[in-house]
Amino acid sequence: MNGEVTALLAFCEGPHDVAFVRRVLRCSLGFRRVEWPFSEFPAPFNSLFKASMNRHAASDLSLDMAHKFYLPDHVLRRDDRIALLFNSGGKTKWEQTQGFLSKYFDLLDAARIFPEDARSVVTRSLVLFLHDADSEGAETIRGEIKRRFSKIGERDWMTADWDVDADGVAATTLDIGSYVWCGDDGLGTLEDILISIHRISDVERTDQAEQCLDALFEWETHHHETVRRIAERARRHKGVITLLGQREKPGMSQSVMIGQTQTMKDADFIGDERVAAFAGFMTRFLDLGVPA
Repeated sequence: MNGEVTALLAFCEGPHDVAFVRRVLRCSLGFRRVEWPFSEFPAPFNSLFKASMNRHAASDLSLDMAHKFYLPDHVLRRDDRIALLFNSGGKTKWEQTQGFLSKYFDLLDAARIFPEDARSVVTRSLVLFLHDADSEGAETIRGEIKRRFSKIGERDWMTADWDVDADGVAATTLDIGSYVWCGDDGLGTLEDILISIHRISDVERTDQAEQCLDALFEWETHHHETVRRIAERARRHKGVITLLGQREKPGMSQSVMIGQTQTMKDADFIGDERVAAFAGFMTRFLDLGVPA
């Protein structure tokens, strides 16, 4: 890959979000997976990832931490745009993302002047935060993002107000974006979207999976506390989605079911209204024009 590159850094709340975004990029927007060695990444990623590995290799890490050096879970490409999808670990781990962005922007400033042996260099960076609404709602989450990322290191970064789309779940400010997953009531999780697509793909099997789980477990999906009710609804949906994919990928997680099975048929996935809305947002945010 040669020349100037636009890079999307997408910080997803969990592995299932990563799998969902990856599928949208692949199925709806024409992105394709790449597996570059560090040296082939555009500057400053080439040096950033290598330095991260070296830094952590020199640390006295426990085994349960050694596998995660804050590298992207997936990298995809369409022409001169690359998308790096990170599992940021949820709303309680802002500091890890802040630290990564601080190092990235410091190296980016230098790479534009001294790219060294890199064959390409990032000339525009787009940062996207993806979260579940849970019981908080999109507006609260956007406010927390703005508070946490008003400064990156010593630099003022997120200083302008959000420009919120009409749907209330998507927002941008310059080259920073926020997208919040929710149900019809503006609360909830990505699973509220996923379960509806599964129903479209195969309502009978989805009903059967729900009946199976309801026979085995009790779910507090009507609890009077909103936080518990939404969390329990998400757990139940996750169980259903995972159960539906067991024939194709026995024993695997929900993120595998989203990304590697046809429990949501591609046509139903692409055609879903909320998937199409997210794909449209990404098209505008990445300035793609039309799908490849």
